[in-house]
Amino acid sequence: MKIEMNIRVLLFIILFVGCTKSDNLPILGELSTDPLTGKNKYYQTPEFLLKNQFNDEVTHQDFENKIQVVDFFFTSCPTICPKMTKHLKLVEKAFEKVDEVAIVSYSIDYKNDSPAALKQYSENYKINNNKWTFLTGNRDAVFELSKDYKVRAFDDGNADQRNIIHDGTFVLVDGKRRIRGYYDGLSIKDTKRLIQDINTLIAEVE
Repeated sequence: MKIEMNIRVLLFIILFVGCTKSDNLPILGELSTDPLTGKNKYYQTPEFLLKNQFNDEVTHQDFENKIQVVDFFFTSCPTICPKMTKHLKLVEKAFEKVDEVAIVSYSIDYKNDSPAALKQYSENYKINNNKWTFLTGNRDAVFELSKDYKVRAFDDGNADQRNIIHDGTFVLVDGKRRIRGYYDGLSIKDTKRLIQDINTLIAEVE
């Protein structure tokens, strides 16, 4: 899984040499040119309208100027999701007093992960709901979002039996909705690297 993730990320990454300090994080994604200004235009994560664990509508604008850690999961996942959530709890704890950092988990199980189910999941893991948002929507909306974040999440089943699949990637997004890093959510070492990179982004803003 880690090899597949690294190959996918390498195909997606363009490292922009405009960084002035060696400890700055790269900006990942396709680079385009603004037709009006002629300036470089960096890839941005998608716009969306979904429901959170309190059944409130949430959009990308609710995370304006926030550093986000994004993952895709589902509450009944018996394999990798519990470990990913426990690793995200480390991120939650590291930045519990930093308002500029948010965790965003998109559920890919639109049939079962109602807002109530997401709320129960957050209670089971003693989630800080002011820091961590769980989102759900219809099938097409969430699977399309995963493509925009360049991670794997899809239904490999058929009409009679669903088989929802996702990888264990964490995505780091800055306050301008630019992707700044990918991490193996199953690795404690990579989770610690994520925490370090978040601190780097905070320093960039300051």
